[in-house]
Amino acid sequence: MKIVFIRSNPISPDSRVEKEVNSLIQNGHHVQIIAWDREYSYKERKTTLVLKNTACKITHFGIHASFGGGFKKNIKALLLFQLAIRKWLIKNQFEYDVIHACDFDTAFVAGKVARKLQKEMVYDIFDYYVDSFTVPQKLRKIIEKADIKTINQSSHTIICTEQRKNQIALSKPKKLTIIHNTPYDLPLGVNSFMVDKEKLSIAYIGIFQEGRMIKELVDVVSENNELELHIGGFGQLGNYINDMSQRYINIHFYGKLPYDKTLQLEKSCDIITALYDPSVPNHVYAAPNKFYEALMLGKPLIMARNTGLDSIVSAEQFGKVIDFNKDDLQTALKQLANEKQSFSEISKKMKQYYKTKFSWEEMERRLLSIYKSMEEDNEKNYGSLWNETRSNKNVPVSKRSSI
Repeated sequence: MKIVFIRSNPISPDSRVEKEVNSLIQNGHHVQIIAWDREYSYKERKTTLVLKNTACKITHFGIHASFGGGFKKNIKALLLFQLAIRKWLIKNQFEYDVIHACDFDTAFVAGKVARKLQKEMVYDIFDYYVDSFTVPQKLRKIIEKADIKTINQSSHTIICTEQRKNQIALSKPKKLTIIHNTPYDLPLGVNSFMVDKEKLSIAYIGIFQEGRMIKELVDVVSENNELELHIGGFGQLGNYINDMSQRYINIHFYGKLPYDKTLQLEKSCDIITALYDPSVPNHVYAAPNKFYEALMLGKPLIMARNTGLDSIVSAEQFGKVIDFNKDDLQTALKQLANEKQSFSEISKKMKQYYKTKFSWEEMERRLLSIYKSMEEDNEKNYGSLWNETRSNKNVPVSKRSSI
């Protein structure tokens, strides 16, 4: 099938999108991506995104906005991105059969176009919108109602944990699939990162925004020379982290890292953090990439209590579960430093648990089954007309829409 992915970030990197696109292309589908570049202002830029086993065309729209800037601050830029999505989807309607929309900030407008043009749409919910962003109270019910309608009208809906069924309980998806945020096992090559084996080395690579205990983590490490922080990513706290890395020799800042380098750095360190503020409703259902990456790499985790998958960390003793405050973080790091000699045994348990419960091979099978079922349904309902109309640009839009 011909598929267009839409994501409201620049995909630099976006591990979930990259994994899904790579798997689909590797299995015979034709995929391209629309993405939002918030750092620069320009009309449209076409490039190629290099993936694990292949490459994909990607179109960026440069509409300046701030990561973590909030709904009010970015509303104008968000609306401009919606218009850019709509215009591209209509202009290029013969280039795709399916819209794979990631989150409500792409799915709302994509869903309207899909219904207008009689296209299939897969709604991939990374984060439930009204629980993830600071939405004005007056708009909350309106947005949630529109989100539920988008779920109900989509051909297929994807969520990332079983628990998130509760989060979308008001909706009635036609078809629902759970695809965890599990990584695929990349060849990591020669290690290019140096860590001090005498210290407890901590890895955090992700978005720098409030609500993830990044400042607290940086502060704790700056106060304890027995710890070492290796941190990469981008976002609103980037300047702060860069400044702290200049002041303290045990804080190492790498900026943006491609996914293979992210995993390489995490593999080099002793532990990984995945700390989300449990007062944010969406974080109760959090499925952090770092949780799955830590299991795959066999690295003990620190997670906040009541943030989705913390119960597994606690029950299986895969690290420490803490209350969301600096003191608890400091205590957990001291305890882990004292337990470093047991990490080898914990690592074996974590890797086996990942292989049994969360392997990407299983997640890929689920993803491919979604597209296989759509192909089978269309061929069953419309026969040869399905393949003829989606490949023949001379067929009028009205006849395409009739199927």
